[in-house]
Amino acid sequence: MTSTSSTPTHDHFQRIPYEPATDGRVEMHSGLSRHYPTLHGNLVAQPGFSKDVGVVMCHPASNFLSHFLLRAFAQAGVPAMGLNTRYSSNEPALVMERAAFDLGTGVRWMADELGFEKVVLLGFSGGGSLASFYQSQAQNPTVTTTPAGDPAPFAEADLRPADALMLVGAHPGRARVLRHWIDGAVTDESDPYATDAELDLYAPGRRAPLDPGWVQHYRDAQLARMRRIDAWALAQLADLERTGASDRGFVVHRTVADPRFVDLSLDPSDREIGSMYGDPQAANTAAGGLARFVTVRSWLSTWSVDHTHADALTDLHHVTTPSMVMSLLGDQAAFAEDSRLMYDALAATDKELVEMRHLNHYLVDQPDGLTDVVGRLVAWIRRTVLEEVPA
Repeated sequence: MTSTSSTPTHDHFQRIPYEPATDGRVEMHSGLSRHYPTLHGNLVAQPGFSKDVGVVMCHPASNFLSHFLLRAFAQAGVPAMGLNTRYSSNEPALVMERAAFDLGTGVRWMADELGFEKVVLLGFSGGGSLASFYQSQAQNPTVTTTPAGDPAPFAEADLRPADALMLVGAHPGRARVLRHWIDGAVTDESDPYATDAELDLYAPGRRAPLDPGWVQHYRDAQLARMRRIDAWALAQLADLERTGASDRGFVVHRTVADPRFVDLSLDPSDREIGSMYGDPQAANTAAGGLARFVTVRSWLSTWSVDHTHADALTDLHHVTTPSMVMSLLGDQAAFAEDSRLMYDALAATDKELVEMRHLNHYLVDQPDGLTDVVGRLVAWIRRTVLEEVPA
């Protein structure tokens, strides 16, 4: 196998039909998406590529058609497909159960339509919890409804488990991330400026290392805020059912305020001060913050720490296929402890934890890092999935 930046690769655009929801609710504006339900994928591969193994990458809501790992995999001799769910341009309505069905459609397409003998599922960043949830339900289907009570019959979905699972720069779940990122100082969800000054992470004069007692108080306030939103969402769900309304949108203010962004002594790693957005204080109130715009049904499925089904630390207890967890130790979004906990949670006996020193979340300005990451992943695929003996 040769891996050079000059190796020619080609994009193969995929139009993949999927089964849309039939509940009568309108969860997307686009008429094209509603009337012609199609998932989009991009298979990147060398000319005359082998179909002994292929990689599928998917995120609940981000566009993965041009993910930076795709071409690197193809240049290393392993075709890789980036797949978008139905929510790729509609994150506020994201329902994780339906996103998992979309991922299942893509995995089956890779095997049945494209003819790959083995399919490896790669969960990158927020794709990690989706991949873990999917693989868990493909191997051990237990979920029958969404947290809002809408049908999600995984046992009837005929999901094809991936032949192996890789989690790279992944976090254990959107709800777990938000539980640690949400601003614990907010006291009124309708007023982002109503805060408890004592709990202001970015207060002038607050310096690292943070007092452990204050951090615990802040963490308790974060969880209490999450559960206040939960209680409100559940009450709204009851109103939706009573009135026959489809859903309700709302704003979650100030969601980029994890103490680890300002204190490197918390969950130590090779990361720098700050967040993946840059200045976390500026991102905390920006339009693009985590979970900023959401609906009641989406909140319960995606962001609720007590209700979401997409939680890798529980889902991975049911994953027995060969699995690798790769931690990027310069990561400011998926922290070192996340990867260690996911590795420990895996039921697989054939599993590996790899910690890559100094690499950041998107490998920005780290071209050698990209080569090292894909080299390790491809070698693992060839050794574990294809059972090749190294020369």
